[in-house]
Amino acid sequence: MRAHIITWAVSVLSAAVLAWAWLYTHPAPRIVRVDMGDLFDEQKKRLAGKITPGMSEQDQKALFQSAGEYASKVEAALTTLSKECGCAVMNSAAILRLPEANATGIPDMTLRLRELVGQPG
Repeated sequence: MRAHIITWAVSVLSAAVLAWAWLYTHPAPRIVRVDMGDLFDEQKKRLAGKITPGMSEQDQKALFQSAGEYASKVEAALTTLSKECGCAVMNSAAILRLPEANATGIPDMTLRLRELVGQPG
C-alpha cells in the first residue's frame, strides 16, 4: 500500500513539474490594441483645417510633408510601444465583436500611443 502512495505522489509531482515547465516555455502571446482609425481621423481633421482656398504650391507641399512625417511618427511610436510592452500591437478595427462588458482581455493602449506620437488625447 505504501508503494502505491509513493508512486502516486511521484506521479502527481512529475505532472506538476512538467505542466509548470510547459507553461514557462510556452507563454501565451501578449497582444494590445490601438484605435488607428480614430488616431488618423483626428489627424485628417487637423490637416483639413489647414487647407485653404488658393493655397500656394509650397504650402501644399508642406502640408503633404507634415502628413508624411506624422505617418513616420506613428510607425516609430508603434515600434516603441511594442518594445515597451513586449507585445504585438493590433488595430482595434480588426476585432470583430467585443463582449457586452467590453472585457476583451486585450488592453487598449491608444492613449499611450497618442503620448508617444505627441498627439493630445
